[in-house]
Amino acid sequence: MRSRLALLLGVFALAVPLAPLGLVLGLGSEPAPRAWARTPSAPPHAAPEKPAHWDKPARESLALLRRTTVAEAKRSLASLASCEAHAGHIAAARRNRDYRRCATAPLARTHAFATANSRMLSNLAGSANPVRECRGRVLELSGIAGTLASTSNSTLRGGLDAPWAELHDASRSIRGLAREALRLAKQPGWAATCKPQPAKPIAPPAVEVA
Repeated sequence: MRSRLALLLGVFALAVPLAPLGLVLGLGSEPAPRAWARTPSAPPHAAPEKPAHWDKPARESLALLRRTTVAEAKRSLASLASCEAHAGHIAAARRNRDYRRCATAPLARTHAFATANSRMLSNLAGSANPVRECRGRVLELSGIAGTLASTSNSTLRGGLDAPWAELHDASRSIRGLAREALRLAKQPGWAATCKPQPAKPIAPPAVEVA
């Protein structure tokens, strides 16, 4: 009887699939919690920069550049005219050498101031956002200063050995440009044309819709 019972249990064990080891041992495991996808948070908006505008510091910078132009243009005019006059009253064979000794330093100074002023005026017109009329006047003065710088530099580099008539003409042309820069810098109406402008309001950042 016992042998039959053992045989039946063996057949039953082969016919029924084995239960998972966890159930057999009585160690049931809890299902893993379901993970929900999260939308990444939007990066914080950077604070918008205030738009540039023509303010009191920009006006003061322009006034300083105009004063520098007036002072240096007057200096160039007087120095070069004196050199021309002195060289013109000596023997023709010595005129170029005399003018070169007299005018080299004034020409170098003219080139330096005109180059610096031209760049600073141009940067001021581009960065401070003046009104159109003011921008036009600032850029016109910058252009004259740039031409004065390039002309004096070319004379320094290759014009001092030219025949006296050509050198004299070049010197007079430089004085003419300095005189024009002086005229523009002293021209009335700068205060009214380039008066400070109120700052424009900052537009709020756009809100993204998810």
